[in-house]
Amino acid sequence: MVVTTRRVHVRRGQYLRRQMGRRGIPYTMKLADGRTVFVEVPNRMARTDRSGEIAFTPEGVRFLDYLRALASPLDRSPSPAYLTALREALGLTQKELASRLGRNALSVSRWERGTMRPGRESLAALTRLVAKAKQNGVVLPG
Repeated sequence: MVVTTRRVHVRRGQYLRRQMGRRGIPYTMKLADGRTVFVEVPNRMARTDRSGEIAFTPEGVRFLDYLRALASPLDRSPSPAYLTALREALGLTQKELASRLGRNALSVSRWERGTMRPGRESLAALTRLVAKAKQNGVVLPG
C-alpha cells in the first residue's frame, strides 16, 4: 500500500521509521502556577501529523500528566485526577501510598474517587513524600 506524505510517495511505515530515528519530539507546557516546562516526548508517545501538529498517544498523555503532577505545587485541595496522576508518577499503588502516609488504602481510594478530601496532615505528609521522591529522582516511563 502507498501512502502520500508531503507530496512524496513512500511505503507504509517509512514515515514512522524516519520519525523513530529522532531523539524525541520537543514540547513545552504551561503549569498552573505560570511556569513553563520543556520536555522531549519519546517518539512512541507522540507523532507529528502531515501538517506538523503534535498528536499524543494515550501513553503520551499519561506521561505529560505524570510530569505535570510532579512539577506542580500541591495545593490545599487537589483534584482526584491530580492525586491519581501523582500516585502513579511515583510508581505506588494505593496501598503503598497509604502506608507511607500513615493512612489506610480505603482513604486513598476515596481521595481518588472524589468522595473525600485529604486532610491537612495527609497533604503535609504527601508534600514531604513528593519532595523526597524529587530529591532522590523520579523515573517516569519513557
